[in-house]
Amino acid sequence: MYQKILVIFSLLLAISFGQVVSVRYGSYPEKERIVLDFNNRVDYRVVLLEDPKRIVVDILSQGDFALRVPKGINYRLGKHPWGTRIVFERDFSSVKAFSVEDPFRIVIDLFKKMEKQEENNDDALLAILDPKVLKIIQYDAGAKEKVISERKKNVIITQRRTIVIDAGHGGHDPGAIGYMGIKEKDINLAIAKKLAEYLSQDGRFRVIMTRKDDTFLPLQERANTALKNRADLFISIHANASPQGVSHHASGTYIFAISSEAAKKKKHQIINNDSYAKLVLGTADVPISAKKVLADLAMDVTLYESVSFGEKIAKSIARELGREVQFKGIQRAGFAVLKTPGIPSVLIETGFITNPDEAVLMADKDFQDKFARAIYTAVVNYFFPMEKKLTLSQ
Repeated sequence: MYQKILVIFSLLLAISFGQVVSVRYGSYPEKERIVLDFNNRVDYRVVLLEDPKRIVVDILSQGDFALRVPKGINYRLGKHPWGTRIVFERDFSSVKAFSVEDPFRIVIDLFKKMEKQEENNDDALLAILDPKVLKIIQYDAGAKEKVISERKKNVIITQRRTIVIDAGHGGHDPGAIGYMGIKEKDINLAIAKKLAEYLSQDGRFRVIMTRKDDTFLPLQERANTALKNRADLFISIHANASPQGVSHHASGTYIFAISSEAAKKKKHQIINNDSYAKLVLGTADVPISAKKVLADLAMDVTLYESVSFGEKIAKSIARELGREVQFKGIQRAGFAVLKTPGIPSVLIETGFITNPDEAVLMADKDFQDKFARAIYTAVVNYFFPMEKKLTLSQ
């Protein structure tokens, strides 16, 4: 009888108000968790304020709603022309915020100390799901005000996307040596630096380069850079070369993504190697059945999204530079840097350095600039398909 009364009361609230918001609170050794449960999906943003520290949840929709908050949680509620603002007065060292569907809810984790930010099992699963469903944003204290999570018109909008750019080879490994002694490692780094510059100017991206100078890095360390930084994209830049004894007239740009066979091997490594599972998933302390599910999800995201992003790059380079571009899809497995579970990853071979015309072209600064801008355009189109790239300085 009591449950029936609660159901009837909830229905009456839903009829009387456009939205019913129930706040749940949990305290754990390493964090506090605030969960806002909604009866309908909403546009929102989560903002952090300093001096004093506050967590602000802005509901970007008109209409009244009922707010149910447990005792002991200090909060303020304010109405504005754009919607409703809920302010929670809580202390924190860092914050993670994300939203989950069916039923729609906003989850806010408040960490007390940086060194204790261990992901729990459900967070490890959430971190690698389709970014169109949810997106986790990590925030470290410092700025006076920071938007850490936002959803508008059913699309998750983050403050900045993390892009890892890998300039192939370097140091004692020159890569392919082309016409007139042109080295692949130099071409790769020049284009990578220019791409990093365009992405950084845009402001919507956080850029990490595996190398910024003539330094050698092992292949797995390059991939691990993307995993450790929870990258949203991994782009590895290389140059192609014809085998000895083969015609030096081969030309064009080639784009590769991980193969299905390589993905199967990576799943096996996640399941059977605890240190690698922790790197990929954020935790290794999960049952073997859960690891299998997580590994499948991670590699499925990598396969599908890598192909999607690779196709956008191919179209952008062909359109912007008029080059012949061959996208190899998921047919080739030989690139260790592409084995980044949960992260869309592509390897771009700019051109054939053993072709004299191509080598001279790739060494040209104007070509390097245009090539980098074409990749930048593809990145913008991948994350923000309804928006145009910003006007950037040349």
